[in-house]
Amino acid sequence: DGTTGTLVNGWVSDFLDVHESQQFHSYVTTLVSNAITVGIGDGLYGVNDATKRQQIAVFLLKARHGLCYVPPPCAGTFSDVPCPSTFANWIEALAAEGITTGCGGGKFCPQNPVRRDHMAAFILKAKHGQFYLPPDCTQVFDDVPCPSQFADWIEQLAAEQITSGCSVSPPLYCPGNDNTRGQMAAFIVKSFNLQ
Repeated sequence: DGTTGTLVNGWVSDFLDVHESQQFHSYVTTLVSNAITVGIGDGLYGVNDATKRQQIAVFLLKARHGLCYVPPPCAGTFSDVPCPSTFANWIEALAAEGITTGCGGGKFCPQNPVRRDHMAAFILKAKHGQFYLPPDCTQVFDDVPCPSQFADWIEQLAAEQITSGCSVSPPLYCPGNDNTRGQMAAFIVKSFNLQ
């Protein structure tokens, strides 16, 4: 009848791999109800799969700008991201906003998993803006030397209560581990205060 409106946080059916008692259930359903993801297909979210770099582009931009955000058309910024292609617009928009410069050599490495150390910088730049620099590290995690390339970013992620690391005792972050899609759901929900 032409009526329009928004169903805020509508009911979400569970994914086959994210049952109600699953550790990341509430975070995954929050991502879905905010239209940030629809999973990987066949009724699955891919909760234990590594988050790919192309996927993080969509997660971050939708979380940052809202469900109605549509990135501008791609222009062929990265040699390994065909334009047009499924993720090209998102990847190039992420670069245009200064959240990433790629993986080096004019490439983005879209199929590569996002490591936990890299994810810290992605999240904080998306949250605070491209010119944000975190405070200096103080050696919070035993496995994140201070100073080191991502130490400031990782410790700020902990300071903002977005993560407590991968172990409390001893305090570890597991910086070289792949970031799973379940973990990414938690990081995105916490970072952008999604309801």
